[in-house]
Amino acid sequence: FSKPDMSRLRLAAGNAIVKLAQEPCYHEIITLEQYQLCALAINDECYQVRQIFAQKLHKGLSRLRLPLEYMAICALCAKDPVKERRAHARQCLVKNINVRREYLKQHAAVSEKLLSLLPEYVVPYTIHLLAHDPDYVKVQDIEQLKDIKE
Repeated sequence: FSKPDMSRLRLAAGNAIVKLAQEPCYHEIITLEQYQLCALAINDECYQVRQIFAQKLHKGLSRLRLPLEYMAICALCAKDPVKERRAHARQCLVKNINVRREYLKQHAAVSEKLLSLLPEYVVPYTIHLLAHDPDYVKVQDIEQLKDIKE
């Protein structure tokens, strides 16, 4: 396969997982490994793959169709080499947090049952994705840790 073909395949795979995850019956059968591989599409070497995947992800999150753990993928955008993409990812993350909080305010009567929508619950998923990021393999590398912090 050529490089453009491989990029299209990675994008199709990531988008397919996101689409499946929007259906509760399929979300349950997506393995942790598939979720982690899907998350890597946000840091793909190809700019168009990163951009299109991020748009698809944000669309599913803002419509509250995707499970909360998919919001953790946005944190991986901090490594994007394009400053505008990092800023856009941050805006999308803030918007999604606000959408979820507003939804919980409007549905206060059943909010106890909707704890899975709380944006604070995304932190463990974010830590998991960062801990399993293939770009960060040297735990003692201070520069890598500073990169994660930013």
